[in-house]
Amino acid sequence: MKTKVILTIICLLMGTALRPMPMVRAMIPNLFSTGMFTECMHPVFCDDVMVDYLSGEVMFHVIDHYKDGVWQWEIAQAKGEAAGMYGEVFKVREVDKYWIPVYGVLVWHYNLIGDMGHHYIGTLSYSYITGEMQILKTVCK
Repeated sequence: MKTKVILTIICLLMGTALRPMPMVRAMIPNLFSTGMFTECMHPVFCDDVMVDYLSGEVMFHVIDHYKDGVWQWEIAQAKGEAAGMYGEVFKVREVDKYWIPVYGVLVWHYNLIGDMGHHYIGTLSYSYITGEMQILKTVCK
């Protein structure tokens, strides 16, 4: 199970790092903005138990922040739909924040609303230094 979660995180990062030519670009001092569709693979937790695993296509809006021309951190906002392992379709709302150069950490917040009544809200983090994922918060309805 941990392997699947780590592979999901790696795929998410590769999707961000190897993103195709952006559909939208805006250059202003210290900010770079990109929009793209990408595959979403998302573990869903209640407390410390993985209860579902979603996959689907979402639209990411990515904003990179720079200081003196050096990349500092990135925020990626995702919206779209993904299907769970048991056939439920979820509206996906997610915000990821990457602090890789300074802290080596990815933190993501998610809000998943299913068409069969499930609703999951959570915050997870992943350390690129230790390779560990932490479940920081979960709300399951």
